[in-house]
Amino acid sequence: MWSKTWTVIALALLTAAPVGSHEAEAASPTEASAAVSSNRPARLEAISGSNVKKLMLTPKAAQRLDVQTGKVREDAAGHKVVPYAAVVYDKDGGTWVYTNPEPLTFIRQAINIVDIKGDDAVLKEGPDVGMPVATTGAPQLYGAEKGVGH
Repeated sequence: MWSKTWTVIALALLTAAPVGSHEAEAASPTEASAAVSSNRPARLEAISGSNVKKLMLTPKAAQRLDVQTGKVREDAAGHKVVPYAAVVYDKDGGTWVYTNPEPLTFIRQAINIVDIKGDDAVLKEGPDVGMPVATTGAPQLYGAEKGVGH
């Protein structure tokens, strides 16, 4: 599991200005603000009727985090299965995965774990079979969604 320290370090990398950035050279505060917002590595978008937000990364941010995905699959008993590496726990013990419905787009979805078998989490409830989920970088996606380090 990632520690809070690693999450903060990863978010610092995610939010760092690109090498050679000229944000500080903007002529006015308005221009500086526009430069910062256009260079944001992650953008959040509200999802109507939900407290979960759609998280969209720039290609560079995804590369920095080395975000990788695996697919939800079905076991012989008909249960949905995700790689355990995809599971994120919130501060209240809730379990989640980050679905990847479109390239560079991630949405946190609640899951209900029935069992942990080796490197897999067997689910009672979760995303549809075949849906890609983040298996590397999921804790950093959670931090970006929740504003850790900002």
